This record gives sequence, C-alpha cells and structure tokens, in this order.
Amino acid sequence: MITMKRDNSLLWIITIFLCLEILLFVLIYYFFNIPVVFNLISSVAVVIVVVWLGKNKFLRLIPQEKPKSTVKWAHDDNKIGMNEKLQNVTRKMRKQIYDLHNLFEVSINLTTILEPEQLIKSSILSLIGQLRTNQAIVFLPTEKDPSIIYPIYSKGFSNRHWKNCFLSINDPVFQKFDEKMIAVDLQKIEKELLNKQWLKLIKSGIILIAPIIPKKQIKGLIALGQKMNQELFTQSEQEIFSLLTHFISVAFSNSILYQKMEQISITDGLTGLYNYRYFKKRLEDEILRAQRYNHFLSLILFDVDHFKNYNDTLGHPAGDTALKTIARILKSTIRNSDIAVRYGGEEFCVILPEEDIKDAHNFAERLRKKIEAHPFQKEEVQPGGKFTISLGVASFPENARSMRALIDKTDAALYDAKHQGRNRTCLIQQNNKK
Repeated sequence: MITMKRDNSLLWIITIFLCLEILLFVLIYYFFNIPVVFNLISSVAVVIVVVWLGKNKFLRLIPQEKPKSTVKWAHDDNKIGMNEKLQNVTRKMRKQIYDLHNLFEVSINLTTILEPEQLIKSSILSLIGQLRTNQAIVFLPTEKDPSIIYPIYSKGFSNRHWKNCFLSINDPVFQKFDEKMIAVDLQKIEKELLNKQWLKLIKSGIILIAPIIPKKQIKGLIALGQKMNQELFTQSEQEIFSLLTHFISVAFSNSILYQKMEQISITDGLTGLYNYRYFKKRLEDEILRAQRYNHFLSLILFDVDHFKNYNDTLGHPAGDTALKTIARILKSTIRNSDIAVRYGGEEFCVILPEEDIKDAHNFAERLRKKIEAHPFQKEEVQPGGKFTISLGVASFPENARSMRALIDKTDAALYDAKHQGRNRTCLIQQNNKK
C-alpha cells in the first residue's frame, strides 16, 4: 500500500513538470529568438526553481490517498484488544461455571450424608478443596449450654491448640453477620470487639468465618485459614464460602432431624430406654460379635413385683412415674457398653457384653437392692410393703448358643424367680437343676 502511494505521487510530479517545461519552452521560443538548446536548458532551470519554491502548493494539487494502512493497523490493534478481553471474560465464565458445578455436586453429596460427625468431616474436606486452603475448624455447641460453641473438628491444626478454646454465640463479633449471613473477614473487624479467643484464632492463621444457621439461628461456626498460595480470598471466593456454609447448615439440620427421628424409632417414649425393636437387632449383633471374638454375653430380664396392684391402686400416672424411676436407676447402674431396654409393660432387660453369668448375677443383685432401697411413692400399698423387682439371668454361650435360646432361658429364670417368692435373682442353672 505504501509503494503504490509513492508511485502515484511521483507520476503526478513528472506530469506537472513536463507540462510546465513545454509551456515555458514555447513561450521562450516565441518571444525570444535564441537557440533551441539554450531555450531547453533555460526552461528546465526555471521550471526546477519554480517547482522547488512552490513544492508545498504543488503537493496540494496531487490527489492524496487515504492512509488505508494506518486505519487497518488501528483496526487490527482494536481487534486484538477485543479478543484479549473476550478471552478473559471467557476464562472467568468458565471458572464460574466450574465453581457452580462443584457447588452443585458438593450440595448433592452433603444432603446424602445423615450422620452428623461424618457430615462435618466431609464438609471440611469440601471447603478445603473448593477454596484451596489447608486450615479449617468447626465450632458447635454441647447439650449443656447451646450458647457456647466449642471446636469439635479441625483440619490443619493440632487438637491441643483448641483444647480450652470456646466462643459465645452472644459475642459482639457474631452481630457482624448480616441478615444474609455471609462470610466475614476477621482482619476487617474492629479490634475492640475481639477477645482473647478471637485473637488466638487470628494468630493461628484464621481469616474467614461463616455461621452455621439451621432454622435461621446461629448454632455454630466454620473458620478458614489462609489459602495455600498465601493470597487473599477474593470476593467471589467469599461468596462461595458463604454458599457452602448455607449448604452445610441445611445438611446439618437434616442430619440432626434424621438422627432424632431414628432415635425416636428405637427409644421408648415413657422411660427413654431402648425399645423391643432395637433390643432384637442389638442382641443379634452382640451375639455375632461374641461368637467372632469368643467372648461371653449375658442377658438379664426383670419386671416389677405386683405392678398391677400398684397401678390399679394409685392410678396410671403413679405407675408411669414408678417406671420412669426404675429406668433412671437402671441408667445410673449400667456401664457405657451395656444396653438397657424396656421390654414391654413393666418388664425390662439388660444386655451385658463380655460379662459371664457370675458377673451378670452380681450386677442383677446390685440393681435389685438399689430399687428395693429407693423410696417409691406410696409403696406401702404393695403386698410386701415395698416396691421390688424379680430378675432372671442367662449367659451365652454357657447357657444358650442362639438368640432365641438365650431369651427363652432368661425368661425361664425370671419365671423361676417369680415362683420362688419374688424380689430375688435366679440363674438359669438353678432352674435347670430344679
């Protein structure tokens, strides 16, 4: 394009020069009678001088082409800039789509977990993977005081650092969560609001915090440490953290509800002990475990002596209160590994894993004496003047080698205790000998 422009300009200059030269040559020849050679030389010299002196005016007479090359280059530069911007926008959109896809998968996975402890662990791993951090802590309350939250699970920290750490839901920092309950940067909170616990969190590397909010009430807290590349969390990442915390809150609420429903399905509503449905499943599992590890397993069945008389005389409310009292005494007597069950009506049973018949008999006698010594409401209406129980004991594999046989043998021992005068413990060996 540049070469063509220069050629056109030169052609125009030569044309103008020749025209002037011819015109001047004719005028000199016509008015001055001088030789042709001198005429030609003079005319050429004059034209050169005139052209040189008026070159700017002559250049204006030459048609100028538009600088197509400059426009094209500018257009190309703009096109390259637009392409770069489009590529950046495309990359951002792809990242957002990727993040949203991950958020969707995480939310689906979290809603399928019904065990709270497993849910918390999976949630922490999801947060660490999604936000590229290696430090996270979950704070949740205990049953004693829901307003105080403690670290129940951490990743990237040593547990000994959080042994005495706790936070109050009523702390002013929690007021920083607005109605949307979005994540808050601890480094942007006023220093006068931070107590020793918060300063300890910040010193350990915690940056972002977000609330666990089942049923629109703050029940816990999730705290994140620095990113792996030591960069600050972007606004987009803070929004992702807030969304994930909302998912976790909903999943956690569902898991707690499921756990309560499951607990209700295996718990006796009056006494709070396990029910017969749970008893059968658990006894079967314990027998299989005793077979696998060659352990003993004992079973105790007992019921209240003359309970119908007590219930009919004082009424059902008094009878229910007595059954609750027995359950409370039973819970205070068993070990953590023992299983206390309301078998039905006024009948109860206890599964004693890894206990032989002798140890089970000692436990039964200890329980019987506790109940006999306890002052029940108007127990003098009973035939013996006291509120008492009768117990039967059998052991696996000493007395039985199956669940059905163990229940039958224990029930037979209880039947024998009843017929020997009540308020006593009988072993199945005694029943067999008799």
